[in-house]
Amino acid sequence: MRRLAAMLTLLAASALGGCGGSDEPAGSGGGGGVATTAAAAPTTAAPASNEPAVLENGRHPVYLKTVDPDRRTITFDLVQFLTGDAAARAAAEDGKESPPPNDYYIRNVNPRLRTLPVAADAPITANTLTAQSSGSATKNVPLTLDQLAGYFPADADPFWITVAGGQVTRMAQQYLP
Repeated sequence: MRRLAAMLTLLAASALGGCGGSDEPAGSGGGGGVATTAAAAPTTAAPASNEPAVLENGRHPVYLKTVDPDRRTITFDLVQFLTGDAAARAAAEDGKESPPPNDYYIRNVNPRLRTLPVAADAPITANTLTAQSSGSATKNVPLTLDQLAGYFPADADPFWITVAGGQVTRMAQQYLP
């Protein structure tokens, strides 16, 4: 009987161990939903600390708010980038056109801004620069953090950031038709 009780306790502890202490829904991409346009990078545990993680490891859609090349940081608003059936459901729930035009819907239910450092070797690509110079907005253009700081307008398309170990390791602008 003790063995059974110990096993049940162990099972319950391991099931609860996966529950996060975040104020956001699991798998939310921050805004409370799932990004459905690309395969997400595997999520791994962040190093243990007393501070909660600013953002879990993986790939996330964001709107950039500020870029500080001197401190090598970005401040962003985490959103949900939904496509297909998930986009249609979310748009309908929000009282918007459903299915949404161009089969995507961006939902931003949390105004919280976050700041993360950007790794020195993080590749950064944008597509709007190409549209301005060559007429094609679908080709990605590599940028430095300094160039990005001088480029992005407040109403720019969202970016996808990849986070590993509490820092941004990749940034790519999402093309929107």
